[in-house]
This record gives sequence, structure tokens and C-alpha cells, in this order.
Amino acid sequence: MQNRIPVPLLTRDIFAIANLSPFTGFISNLSVFTWGSSGVICIFSFFILSPINNKDKKLKNFIGLSGLISFWFMLDDFFMLHEMLLPYFLKVPEKFIVGAEFALLSLLLIYYKNIILNSTQFQILGTALLLFGLSVFIDILPISFDYTGSKNNQLFLLEDGSKLMGIVTWFFYFSSISYQQIFKERKLLDSDFNLPS
Repeated sequence: MQNRIPVPLLTRDIFAIANLSPFTGFISNLSVFTWGSSGVICIFSFFILSPINNKDKKLKNFIGLSGLISFWFMLDDFFMLHEMLLPYFLKVPEKFIVGAEFALLSLLLIYYKNIILNSTQFQILGTALLLFGLSVFIDILPISFDYTGSKNNQLFLLEDGSKLMGIVTWFFYFSSISYQQIFKERKLLDSDFNLPS
């Protein structure tokens, strides 16, 4: 059994340990839940879809890979991977991790651009990406934040609020295309069963 971290720190509720309000980090926690929900929907859809043509196969793979990316961002948000854990334990610079995440997301979008533009409501995904961009832009501004006071409330709300809205929009986008594909395959299956013998 490991001895570096006391067991109660691993098992007890974080709010009880730190004597914090249950609303502490509410928006951050909501973001984690929404990333996770996006990942579950995408991976679930990936495993139940049975595409019959190349276009639908590519869309299925796009959904599945996006689910894996959603899970990665969920873990990153929850464990603060790029801010703390990876730089501390693996000595990987935060900028390198953020750059790798940006590159991975860009590769996904570029590789599946035709599917995104021709087979999905790409405006919704574009809105999510714009909101993510706004959050990152505010985060890198050369501003010293007062984390204990209230004078930066508007900036915090704009940064974290735009990030949350981006994640919710991402969730809505992938929920929508997953539902459409499942419904489409269900209709095809029903029509096959109803064909006259």
C-alpha cells in the first residue's frame, strides 16, 4: 500500500477535507460532467452504429475519436493534468501539453473536415470552438488575477463561463449527430423488415 498520500485524502470528500462550500468549483465540476457525458454518448454511439457505406463509416469513426478526446479533456479538467500533474511528475511543460491538445484537435477537424461540413450541423461545432478560443484567449492575457477577492469576477465569469458554454455546445453537437445516425440506421432497419417478401 502506498504511504506518500494519506488514505483519507484519497477516500474522503474534497469539500469535507478542505472545509469548503459544496459550491466551490461548481462551474469547473459541471464542465467535467459535461465532458464525460459527451464521451459516453460518442463511445456508446460508436459501438452500436453499423454503417453500410464509407461516408457513414467515417462519421462513425469521427464520433468515436471525438469521444476519446472528450474523455481526455474530462481527465485533464478533473485532475488538472496540463496545469499541475504532468508538469510536476513528468516535467512536461504546460505549453507543450496545451499545444499537443490543440494539434490533436486540429488534426481531427482537418482529417474529417468533409464529413463535418457535409454531414453535420458544423455551425454548432464552430460555435463551440469559438467559445473555447475565447476562454483560452482570456486565460493567456497578461493580467494578474485576484483569486481571493471579487474584483476579477467578470473576467472569471467570462473565461470559465465561455469554456462551460463551449463544452455544453460540444455536447449538444455530438449528441445531435449521434442521435441522427442512430435514428437513420433504425429507419433503414425498419424499412428492410417491412419490405414485402
